[in-house]
This record gives sequence, C-alpha cells and structure tokens, in this order.
Amino acid sequence: MKHLFKRFSIWRLLGLVLAVLGFWMFLYPVIGGFVDLSNISGMTACFLFACVMIFWRPFVGLLRWFWRRLWGKILLLLTGVGLLAALVLLIVLTCQVLSGLGSKPEQDCKTVVVLGCQVRGETPSLHLYYRINAAADYLNAHPEAVAILSGGQGPGEDITEAACMRRELMERGISADRLYLEEESSTTRENLLFSKELMAREGLSGPVVIISNSFHMYRALQMAEDLDFPAQGLAAKSRLATLPVYVFREALALIKYGLTK
Repeated sequence: MKHLFKRFSIWRLLGLVLAVLGFWMFLYPVIGGFVDLSNISGMTACFLFACVMIFWRPFVGLLRWFWRRLWGKILLLLTGVGLLAALVLLIVLTCQVLSGLGSKPEQDCKTVVVLGCQVRGETPSLHLYYRINAAADYLNAHPEAVAILSGGQGPGEDITEAACMRRELMERGISADRLYLEEESSTTRENLLFSKELMAREGLSGPVVIISNSFHMYRALQMAEDLDFPAQGLAAKSRLATLPVYVFREALALIKYGLTK
C-alpha cells in the first residue's frame, strides 16, 4: 500500500477512481442493451483518462518531447484549443439539456403528444413506461384532453410503439376514443412532424403538451419550435442510474441536430 501511494499521488488516485466510475456509468446501459455513440465515446474518454493517470510520467515526458519542437508546440496548442472548445461546447449543451429536466406545462392543453420509445417485443421499455404513466396522469387529470401516441415499429418490436402505448393507457382507464395513433415515425422529428399533420387532419386544437423523458425534453421542444409546432413540455421520470449517460447522449444529439437541421 505504501508503495502504491509513493507511485500515485492522491490526485492521480482520485482521477483514476473517477475514470473507473465514469467507465462503469457508460458501460452499465450497454449491459441492458443500449449501445450508441454516447456509450462508446464516453467509455473511450474514460479509458484514455485512466491511461493518462496510470502512465502520468511517460505522458508528461511525451508532452515535453513534443514541446521542444516547433511543429510539436503548434500541434499541442491546436489540440489544447480544440479540446477546450469541445469542453466548453459540451458544458453549454449539457446545461441546456438539464434545463428541460423539470419541464411542466404552464397552461392546460387539450391535446397531448406522447413521443415513442423502445418496445421490447410487446412490452414497453422502462423509459416508455415512464412516459405512459405521465400521459395517464395528465389525461386522468384533464378529462377533456386527447392524446396522440407517436411511434412506429422498429427492430425487436412486435407492435408499433403507438399501439403499445394505447394498450397500456387503456389498461389505466383511458378511453380508446381519446387516443389517436401515429404509427409511421421513427425519429423525434418525425414524431412531431407527423403528429402535427395528424392534428390538422383530425381538427385537434393546440397548443399541445409534449410528453417525453426529462433528459429528452429540451431537444424535443427545440424541434417543435423549429417545426412551428406550439408546444409545452411535461417531463416524465427518467432512470436515475442512467440519467448522466442520457444527458451526455442528448448533448451529442444536439450537435448532430444543429449540423443537420
């Protein structure tokens, strides 16, 4: 143990512990079957940070080797500026995502749009279950309101996400004539766009309340605004254990959305 503390300073040990915890945080959703860029990039970043903490002296030596050369200085400066800019951007976007966690509608609305989420066979995933519960609570509290259930059928889904939500809401006492199905969408943008078109066809009134998980709320409302779809947000519960990963995922998704919209 004494040898360990001689080799690693306290701050390096703390950094290594944080890297391991971060790696596990991004790995945990993978065990449950959720794999995307946020998991991979998060685990990669934590692994590299752990390597830096473990091999700190060789790492510093490598930096000094680069710094003694003009091209190395330029490379290190450019890399440092790039990493700093990326960090600032990520912090700003994360704050924006966090601002939507507690979204609640400021006025009663007669139309609810529930955004789809993964269905496993015919069973709602945990996050979809949370959205269904939030929708049921709102519809029970507002008997005059109707809901658009938005979500098509993807890989591993035996029924559409919309059909799954309708079944679950009816089991919670919501009448079928209050539920409209939008079963063609496969993305958040399509959820909103196709729901807007359905509202126009059915003569449903706005503004609407959009229901999604808390981590997803900011991006969904931004997309609704860009689609000229007046909406307020009602944030459903999110699983605390995976919330940091999903917040990070949403920050990356905002970058993608900003580049492609």
